[in-house]
Amino acid sequence: MTTFETGLFLNRIPFVKTGSGPAPIVVLNGGQAFVRRPTPARAQRDAERIARLLPAGRSVYVLGYDPAPSADYSIGTIVRDVAQILREEIGPATVIGISFGGFVAARLAADHPDLVKELILMVSAHRFSPEGRRSIDRQIACAWAGDFEGFLDEFGLVFRRPWLNWLIRLRFRRERTRLQETMNDPAVIVRGLNAVAGEDFGGDPSWLARIAAPTLIVGATRDRFFDVASLEETARLIPSARLHLFENETHMLPVERARDVTKVVTRFLSTQRCATCGGSG
Repeated sequence: MTTFETGLFLNRIPFVKTGSGPAPIVVLNGGQAFVRRPTPARAQRDAERIARLLPAGRSVYVLGYDPAPSADYSIGTIVRDVAQILREEIGPATVIGISFGGFVAARLAADHPDLVKELILMVSAHRFSPEGRRSIDRQIACAWAGDFEGFLDEFGLVFRRPWLNWLIRLRFRRERTRLQETMNDPAVIVRGLNAVAGEDFGGDPSWLARIAAPTLIVGATRDRFFDVASLEETARLIPSARLHLFENETHMLPVERARDVTKVVTRFLSTQRCATCGGSG
C-alpha cells in the first residue's frame, strides 16, 4: 500500500512525500497548487496522480507554493525557496516541473546546477505561446475581479477527448455555488500568476545555456499554453536536452496519456542512471 507523508518545508512550503530509497525526485507542481484552496486531501490526490508518472523505488517529493506570498512574489523567490529546501532537507535531486512548475524548475537548474541532477519539463517550456500568454492575462484579470466563473472558463476545453471536456464543464457548473469556498484568495492567485506573467521569459533566453543537467522535455502538439515553437526553442537552447512530442495531445497530456508519459520518463531516467554507473544503457 502506498503511503504519503505530508508536512512543511521552511515552516510554510507544503509538501507530500511518497516512496523511499536513494536518488530523490522533486516535483514542482502546476498552477492548480495555488489556484485552489489548499487541503490535505487535494494535495494527496495530486501526489497520487503525479507518482503514477514516475518509476518505483524512488523518494518523490511534490512541493506546493507559499500559501501567503508577498506582494513581490516572483520566480526568483520560489527558486530561492526550492534551492534552500534541496540544500538543507533533501539534497541534489531529479527535478520535474509541471506546467507552471517548469518555469521554476528550469531557472533552478540554470542558477543552481549543483542541485539538479536531471531536469524534466512536463508540458512546459521556457516561455508561453502567444495564445497561452493571452490566456494567463485573462486569468489574472478574472481573478483580480473575483470572477471565478470567468477564470474557470479559461480551462473549458483543455482535454483532447470531448467527453472529458464535457465532464469538466459539468463539474464547474456544479461548483459555481461554492466557488468562494474552493478557490483560493484572489490575491494569492494573482501573485502566483504574476510570478510567471511578470517576466518576459522569451525576451532573453540565453540563461537556458547555463543548464548543465541532462534534460527531457515532454510536450503536446496541441497544447495552447506551450506550443510546438516554444517547446522546440527550449530544447534547442538547453545544451543537453531532448524533446518528446505527443501528436494531437493537449495540455492535459499527463492525465490523458499517463501510461505512455510514464514510459518516456522512466526510459529517460533509466538511461541517465546507466550512464552515471558506467553501464551500457
